[in-house]
Amino acid sequence: MSELNSEMPWIPADAGPEFDPLEHADIHPSSDTPMVVTPRGGDREVGRSCYQVDTVSGTYLVDCGLNQGSGDAFPDFRGLEPESVDAVFLTHAHIDHCGGLPVLEARGLLADDAPVVATPPTVDLATTLLEDSLKIHRRETARTKRNQEFTRRDLDEIFDRFEAVDYGGGTLEAVADSVVQDPIVFQFGNAAHLLGSAWLALQTGGYRVVFSGDIGDRASHLPDLAPPPQADLLLLESTYGATHSHTAFRDAQSTIYETVERALNNHEPVLIPTFAVGRAQTLQLLFADRLHTLAGDLRDDVRLVVDGMAEEATEIYHEYVRNTDYVDESIANRATESGDTTPFSPPHTEFPQSDADRRAILEDADPTAGGNVPIIVAPSGMLTGGNSPRYLLEIAARFHSATIVLTGYQATRTTGRTIQNQVDAGSEAVQFTADADPFGTEWPSAENVSWVSAENSSELVARATIPAEWVSLVGGLSGHAAQHGLLEFARTVDPETIALIHGPNYAQEHLGTHLAKNVESVENVTRSRRLTPIAVDREATPETPTLSPEQFETDHESAYDQLEDVFDRLAALNEEVATARTETTRSEAEIRAIVRDELERAGVLDGE
Repeated sequence: MSELNSEMPWIPADAGPEFDPLEHADIHPSSDTPMVVTPRGGDREVGRSCYQVDTVSGTYLVDCGLNQGSGDAFPDFRGLEPESVDAVFLTHAHIDHCGGLPVLEARGLLADDAPVVATPPTVDLATTLLEDSLKIHRRETARTKRNQEFTRRDLDEIFDRFEAVDYGGGTLEAVADSVVQDPIVFQFGNAAHLLGSAWLALQTGGYRVVFSGDIGDRASHLPDLAPPPQADLLLLESTYGATHSHTAFRDAQSTIYETVERALNNHEPVLIPTFAVGRAQTLQLLFADRLHTLAGDLRDDVRLVVDGMAEEATEIYHEYVRNTDYVDESIANRATESGDTTPFSPPHTEFPQSDADRRAILEDADPTAGGNVPIIVAPSGMLTGGNSPRYLLEIAARFHSATIVLTGYQATRTTGRTIQNQVDAGSEAVQFTADADPFGTEWPSAENVSWVSAENSSELVARATIPAEWVSLVGGLSGHAAQHGLLEFARTVDPETIALIHGPNYAQEHLGTHLAKNVESVENVTRSRRLTPIAVDREATPETPTLSPEQFETDHESAYDQLEDVFDRLAALNEEVATARTETTRSEAEIRAIVRDELERAGVLDGE
C-alpha cells in the first residue's frame, strides 16, 4: 500500500506536478460517461473556487479564484497539461472566483483560442477586481521577496480572452469561433448574488450538470433568482449551510440605519468596512433612500464617503441601471421615470482620490467645531487591506467617540475577527493590530495608537485600542443564501447526486444531512474533495463518501481536518450566541445550556 498525503490522504504522498486525478481514479470521459467533474479548489473551503469539467472533446474550468485567507492562494493545477484548457466559465466577479485567471495564463495552461465566458457585468467587475489584485500581488511579493505568480502581461492576455454573454444558453462555437468543436451546451441564469452573477448549467451526451456559483436572492436591487434546470449532478455552495435562515434583509438594513442615525445625531464619524462589490452598493442604496429623512440642519452636515475600489464598482453598477436583466425593476424605473441614473450615489457623496482628501475629511469632522459628519464606506470588509484599517486607526487617534459597523463575515486571523471576538466576549476595550500606513507621515498624536513590531518579524505594524462600545455587529446582509434557500435551489434542480462545495466543514455537514432528508430525488449527497473526480453517468458516481437519508458519515480524513472542523464549529457557535443574546428573550443560563449541548453534540466536549 502506497504512502498517502497527510492533508489529502486520498491521493499518494508523492503526487507531484504531473499527478493526473482522472488517471489516478481511472475515470475518463466516454460515450457512457460524457462528463467528469474534478474540484481543484473551493471544495471544503471558501476560496479559490475552481472545477474542471472533462468531456470526450474538451477540458473546461468553471471559475478560477484565489484564497484570501490562509493556505495555498491558488487552485491546485497538478496534472493540467500546457494549453489543455479549452474554455473557462466564470460565474461571477468576486476574487475568490476569478483571482486565479492570470495564473492560468502565466503557466500556459489555456489553449491559444480559449475564451473566458461570463456575463457583461461580470466581465466589467472582474476587470476592476483583477487590476486591484495585481497591485496587491506586486506589493505582497515584494514585501516577502517572492517571485510574482503573474504579471501585467498575463492580466492583459486574460482581458483579451473575455467573451461577454448575457443570461441564456448556447454553444461555445457561437461565443468564440475558434474554440474546440464540442457539442457541449452551456446556460447562465441569474444567481442574485451580485451584479451579473450566474449559476451555470452544462449539458452533453444527454446529461446535465448545474454549478450553483454563489446563490443570493436577498438584495433588493437585484432581480429575483432565476430557476435552474433539472440536472443529474448539482455542485452546490454551502457557505451558510449550517444557518437555517438569515435575519430579514430589511430588518438588517433598518438596524444599520438606526445605528448610523444615532451616531450622526451625536456628530460621531461612522466607519463601515465593506466588500467593494455588492455590499458597498447595498449600503449606498440604503443611505440614498433614507438620509433625506434626517433633520434639515443635520442632513446638510452629513457626507457619504465612498472610498477605493467601491467607487469604481459603483460606476459599473450605474452602467446597468436601465437593464432589468441585471437590476431590479425598481432601480430601472428610477432611471427611466425620474432620470436618476446614479441611484447608488446620493447627493453629497464624496469620492476621495488621495490621502490628502481622506485627511481633510477627518479634519473637517471635529464634533466640537460643528463640522461635517462623515459616513465612510471603505474596503476591505475584514479590515485586512484597502483603506478601511487606515480610517479605523486615524479615527481611533483623532476622536473620543465614533461608530464602527461590521456588517459582514469576519474570517479567522483578520483584524475584523479580532475585534469581533473581543466584542462578543464582553470586553470593555478592544485592542488590535493592522498592517496599515497613516494618511500623513505619522499617526495623529494619541496614546491609544502606536507602532509595534509585528509578530515574528522586524516589520512595524500599527496597534490601537478603542472602546468596545464603538463597535456594532450587524448580521443579515449576506449575499449568500442560508439553508432554506439552498434547499429550494436543490429541489428545483432535482438531481440524483449533490456535491457540496464552497463551505466550511461544519456547514457542509449540517447542509448535507438536511438535503439528504428533504430532496426527494437525491440518492447521494457528498462533500466534494480536491482532485477527486465525479463521473457523470447513469450511476452518477462520486468517488467520495456519501450521505443518504439512511446514513450520515462524518468524513474527516486527518487530525488536521478534525482540528479545523472544531475551530469552524466554535466560530459559528460564537456568532450564534452573540445573536441569541441580542435577539431573543432567553436567559443567560438557558443560552449556556444550549451552548453546552451543541459542544457535546459536536464532540468538542466529552462528558465532564
